[in-house]
Amino acid sequence: MGSRVPTTMRIAALAAFLALLSNLAVLGFIHLRTHDDAFDVLRQRATEEARALDDVYRSGGRTALDDAIRGTLDAGDSQIMIAIVDTEGHPVAGNIAGPLPPVARKATDFAIAQLRQADRPRVPVEAGIVVRPLGAHYILVSARSFGERLAFQRLLEHSLLLALFMSLLFGAICGLVTARYVGRRVRAIADVVDEVGEGDLARRAPIGGSGDAFDALSARINRMLDRIGLLMGELRLLTDSLAHDLRSPVGRLRARVERALMLTDEVQRDAALGGVLAEADGLTRILTTVLEIGRTEAMASRRQFAWVDPTELVCELAEMYEPLAEEKGVTIELDAKAPLFPLMAHRQLLAQALSNMLDNALTYAGSGGRMTLFARQDEEALRLGVGDRGPGIAEADRAEARRRFGRLDSSRSTPGAGLGLALVDAVAHLHDGWLDLADNEPGLCAVIVLPRKAKGRGGTA
Repeated sequence: MGSRVPTTMRIAALAAFLALLSNLAVLGFIHLRTHDDAFDVLRQRATEEARALDDVYRSGGRTALDDAIRGTLDAGDSQIMIAIVDTEGHPVAGNIAGPLPPVARKATDFAIAQLRQADRPRVPVEAGIVVRPLGAHYILVSARSFGERLAFQRLLEHSLLLALFMSLLFGAICGLVTARYVGRRVRAIADVVDEVGEGDLARRAPIGGSGDAFDALSARINRMLDRIGLLMGELRLLTDSLAHDLRSPVGRLRARVERALMLTDEVQRDAALGGVLAEADGLTRILTTVLEIGRTEAMASRRQFAWVDPTELVCELAEMYEPLAEEKGVTIELDAKAPLFPLMAHRQLLAQALSNMLDNALTYAGSGGRMTLFARQDEEALRLGVGDRGPGIAEADRAEARRRFGRLDSSRSTPGAGLGLALVDAVAHLHDGWLDLADNEPGLCAVIVLPRKAKGRGGTA
């Protein structure tokens, strides 16, 4: 297989070809217009002069015609050629040297022929000819040479050919310059991609500041690399957190197993094994939640999106949590003003996220005595959330509360792995939204904000 033509040369050839086509069109149009204009002017003047002399002959006869021919020639127009010739083509009057070519004797309309002027009989002149019969034996020949026009036409044609060559040359040069620029920008981006592929996640594609398509491409690549860096950082954090946070439950599980093995009393052994099962269930829940967060952040669950009625969803959750809230002495107020537009979403994950927020509110803010489960909608977004009257979360601690395995000092004594709000944040991101933690004055207001024009889930109906 022969070697392929380099991209640089292909771009240069394409640019030269396009420049050639465009200039051919322009130059061809100029050539045709100038040629046709010159030809039309020559035809018009020769015809008008022949008609005028014919009118003179018809009104005054041969004598008046001879006088008109002499007067016209005396005017000094070097291009005009007039003669009276016999049927054999020999001139009897005028400034045309004979014999007249046969084509000139038959040009009753208009023709182009080679004529000789009487004062320069050796030099043929190209002229436009119109003839008129003068009785049965003579012919009036009215002609106009266009030697100057022809010279100008040839000069124009040569100029057009030169312009065509220059356009081809400059098109090739422009193509080479463009190809070198494009190649340099593409190579710079490709070098960054290669270095990132080798493990240097700190590299970013260069942005020249011109705002062209390459800058837009570099900006998109940089945003992708920022996201990859963030995910890699979260992966490292997740690994470290799993190693740290699973150490205690795994240690407790081992201790319970060892204790159960040492017991001889069947009742005590069964109780110890029940504790082992509880610890195993806790570990399973942690690992399941971590996996769910991972799948959610990978957007794998978008294939299960369907239309969801927000009002129906929050009403079901309020009804489900009402008995648990009553046990803790908390009143759940429902705020879901109908009608709310249907939402394209993952119903199970959205319900899980709201359940996590309700669990957090009951666990950490149950002393407030009242909490609100709401679904509100305006022109910009749908907001699903829970507001409580508890101690809330300080603004400086809200980032830590969203982090996987993030545990605030006030919650260290409470059972849990610190994954509740991390899952809520991942679910919000899956739906092209975000988790907003705000002050409820007093308490915390945790809200999943879902823009109505979200590109990933198709927006609301």
